[in-house]
Amino acid sequence: MAWNRAGYVLAPLAAVLIVYLNSFLGVFQLDDYNVIVYNPSVESWSAFRQDVFHGIRPLLKFTYALCQASQTGVFGFHAFNLGVHLVNVFLIFSLAVNFLRGRPGTVSEGVLYPVAALTALLFGLHPIQTEAVTYITGRSASLMTMFYLGSLALYVKGSRERKTVLLYVLSPLMFLFAVATKETGITLPLAIVLWEVSAGEGRGAGATLKRQSVHWAVFAALVAAVLAHPRYRAFLLYSLDLRGFQANLLGQITGVGDLLSHVIMPGRLNIDPGWTPGAVWFSPQSVTLLCLAVLGLTGLWKRISWLSFGIGWFFLHTMVVNLVVPRIDSVSDRHFYQAGWGIFLAAAVAMTWVVCRLRGGARAFGFLTLCLAIVLGGYTIARNRVYYSEIALWEDTVVKSPQNPRAFNNLGYAYFLEGRKEEARNAYRRALQIDPTFEYARNNLKMLDGE
Repeated sequence: MAWNRAGYVLAPLAAVLIVYLNSFLGVFQLDDYNVIVYNPSVESWSAFRQDVFHGIRPLLKFTYALCQASQTGVFGFHAFNLGVHLVNVFLIFSLAVNFLRGRPGTVSEGVLYPVAALTALLFGLHPIQTEAVTYITGRSASLMTMFYLGSLALYVKGSRERKTVLLYVLSPLMFLFAVATKETGITLPLAIVLWEVSAGEGRGAGATLKRQSVHWAVFAALVAAVLAHPRYRAFLLYSLDLRGFQANLLGQITGVGDLLSHVIMPGRLNIDPGWTPGAVWFSPQSVTLLCLAVLGLTGLWKRISWLSFGIGWFFLHTMVVNLVVPRIDSVSDRHFYQAGWGIFLAAAVAMTWVVCRLRGGARAFGFLTLCLAIVLGGYTIARNRVYYSEIALWEDTVVKSPQNPRAFNNLGYAYFLEGRKEEARNAYRRALQIDPTFEYARNNLKMLDGE
């Protein structure tokens, strides 16, 4: 495969840039109003400084304040989000190369860069990522992932090249930034352990623990800080009181199983699926996840490192934190953003392995990559259009979640803002038919009828 490294990394970056150009036509949606538009703590630098030690996710709020200060409107927010996504595509390429190079049971040197490029392309172009890129508040997932992957990349480079500044200073600092952006970044030390187990350098346990010592010290300090912070502690107690462990586990199994179906069927992408009711133990979702887990364990047993790492990464970032701390909603598409690298890495290696055994393997690989770029890019461009207006977003949502009263209420309010009062009334009534106790819809309907 004739390209050099620069060509393989620039190709997915260029494709992502082209596909996301129409994301700049998106408007503020849903949580954007609460955390950005009507949030006084990010409207100026002085307001941000007053709130920084009282609120949560300070680094995320810093980026909102930065975009507000730029006075470029919604364009600046989209430009920032796309820039973060492009950095993540580059990091995925780099980490894939580092993971696969010279490992038993991975790929040959001749297809190393093509596999890494395909992994980055799948990560960058798959429409499931639009919720973390085009939906402005979805930045919490993509920005946290940037610091998370950056910390891992610095750890790997520092470990291999014995650079203590990278290993013990810059990588832990990026870890701190990840958690300051979104709390789920706390899993990074576990991700480092997964990397070492799947693709370790063969050093002893003592040397491995020494390399990770600062990360685990930061982990302990962060846990203590979260428990000591009133806002974080209140949020944690509220989440733990939502439902019992078994109900939460079944709900997560159903939600994550449905999330996997969105990878195969991107037409099912949905910004607000609502709480997914818990499945029985033997359901299509639970069987799917069980088969995936067995596949990952087989990869570990057979020392197929790319398979065990990819599946392990997926489970780490979809199940672990949400099982310990239940979410209000079981899962949403932006939760696949970070987890997706594992699935995309495994898929890229598997597809390349098959294609390169065909006659004219290089040509077949190029054709496969082009087809994937066209199909995934087309879906992503179409999905970006859903964010052009609140009405478009919520009309799409109620079609995919016909039993979600919140979606109908939000659609009704979007109609109301556009002066389409009869359509708003019908949407509110539909929300109340689904859930007669849904007070938001009831109050909105009273407000509409009282005009």
